[in-house]
Amino acid sequence: MHIELQSGRFDCPDRLFFDIAECWKGCNTSTSDVKELIPEFFTCPEMFINSNGFPLGTTQRKVKVDDVKLPPWAKGSAHEFVRLHRLALESDYVSRNLNSWVDLIFGVKQRGDEAKKAHNNFHYLSYEGSVDLDKITNEVDRAATETHIQNFGVTPSQLLTKQPHPKRNLEETWKPLLNEDDLKDLRCFTPRKQFGGSSVSERVGAVLSIHPMSDQIAVIFSDLRVGLYQWTTSATSSGRSAASFIFKMDRIKALGCHDMSTSPAWAHMDEFVDRNGKVAVGSWSFAMTLGGSIMDSYQRRQASGKPRVTDMPLSTLEASSFLISCGYFDGNLKAHVLDSLRLKDSSGGGHRGGINCISMGDEGGLCVTGGQDGTVRVWVVDHNDMASALSDECVQTLPIAKSAVPKTKSGCILKCCHVLWGHTAAITCLSFSSDLDVVCSGSVDGVICIHNARRGKFIRRIIVQDFDSVVPCATCSQDDVIVRKLALDTHGTFVAHLNDGKLLLYSINGAKLCHVNAGEKLSAMEICGSMLVTGGESCRLVIRTLSDLSVRCALDLTSHGPIRCISLTPPGLNPAPQYMFVGTEDGKVTIIGRDGTSNGNSRAEGIAGDRDSNDKKERVLTQLINK
Repeated sequence: MHIELQSGRFDCPDRLFFDIAECWKGCNTSTSDVKELIPEFFTCPEMFINSNGFPLGTTQRKVKVDDVKLPPWAKGSAHEFVRLHRLALESDYVSRNLNSWVDLIFGVKQRGDEAKKAHNNFHYLSYEGSVDLDKITNEVDRAATETHIQNFGVTPSQLLTKQPHPKRNLEETWKPLLNEDDLKDLRCFTPRKQFGGSSVSERVGAVLSIHPMSDQIAVIFSDLRVGLYQWTTSATSSGRSAASFIFKMDRIKALGCHDMSTSPAWAHMDEFVDRNGKVAVGSWSFAMTLGGSIMDSYQRRQASGKPRVTDMPLSTLEASSFLISCGYFDGNLKAHVLDSLRLKDSSGGGHRGGINCISMGDEGGLCVTGGQDGTVRVWVVDHNDMASALSDECVQTLPIAKSAVPKTKSGCILKCCHVLWGHTAAITCLSFSSDLDVVCSGSVDGVICIHNARRGKFIRRIIVQDFDSVVPCATCSQDDVIVRKLALDTHGTFVAHLNDGKLLLYSINGAKLCHVNAGEKLSAMEICGSMLVTGGESCRLVIRTLSDLSVRCALDLTSHGPIRCISLTPPGLNPAPQYMFVGTEDGKVTIIGRDGTSNGNSRAEGIAGDRDSNDKKERVLTQLINK
């Protein structure tokens, strides 16, 4: 596109975009120098890097044009520049003034007298409806007009013509639990009365997985029992978003199928993966969803703002959620109805061997599985229309593996739609982002593959041994490079945790950003806002800054044993405040929330069901370890 505009070659070097400071100076001093902050400024670091080494020439000042010169505060990193740009774009200041930008681009200040007052006038051909091309009879004039419109763009349609756009109400804006600038008012609480604990831990075992919903929390224990807790959040009397909640035991029931309990994975719980590539059962073996069709219709009605009177509330729909699980002796993926734990569907999806891990998409209709056979498979959960669309004959992955994907019977819940290739060893972990439509998968041999989920396309392959060139690959044992955990951010970066304790930060385009040693083998790793939360064998919940993996604070849970899983209330429950749930070896769940008061030294109003005078487990997170 760039060379097409200049008749098949790059523009002269002095007019290229090669220096942020020079560009800023030109826009503020010259009326002919107009630049647009395109979305890539906030999302795509690669736009500032001449990764292909194109010969872009030398300016009249003898400056070679190559990578874009960045401001000093970017520290020479295009990824840091984009990250800080995005933070500025998403800041409260921008939110408070966003209405002014809307008025200039789409509103009352786009045209007319208000536009003149705001110095917001452009070439007349850029405005919608300013010229009718069909009425231009002269071919030269018509071609010139079309060329001007194509090369210099058009002004968007004016949507607001009478009143200015109202300001955004920041008090109603949902925010994630964790952010870099505000960790002082975090509080944690371990309710005393739970299904797990010292008195009954031998019966239910460790907490393997936690699944928060609107009014209940589903907890899966290592003896394959599913415990349900009543869960209610409310606002404080002052009206602030609050750390006031009710967490109370409801009922517990055994999962209907016992094949998982006799699986070889359960005989080797101390080993993450055995010599056959079978991964031990953990939080990666379970997922929860309403199903694609229900979630799709519910989200559409919520977005329209006109729910019908006959529509069931979300809490009622969640009673019929599907618990998706793997790790069974028969190697199948199974769907149980949460309310009754009745087996609804079971399928192997063509995996040659057992299924090691699951990752569910945020929209609830797609999930991915990784198997001992080294393949990753994309499944549609209870959404026939989506299954038909993704399994269309135009998709190239299924014809290649036609024999590997069995035909599915009509009416089934689980339908395998794609086979994702790229690994040559057993899959150990997955991370799937519905927003990016990207699947990251890690394997026993230290390989990470990135695929597009809905199209089933391979994107790239990353070998973790190549991250640090200072350490020769020959010094790494096979066990050290096993990829234990992956956490994918919606902005296109992901963290990989290796069996030797290392944490590696990549972009999905393969850029190596930073690495640290976690000092332990992790069982849980989640991204919350701009922070990374980890927990494992050291019994500490550690909160790190995602951009550089530095430790910000930690919580010592030694009295509860190693951390087995971490879960967060989904953003879809907005405007309810977000909470974090930590499951430990003793079968207990620890809850972390934000203090609803503005004073960081005050205590939270954390209320647990059946709390008594001896129930004093509430702690301030940041007073334990600050770094």
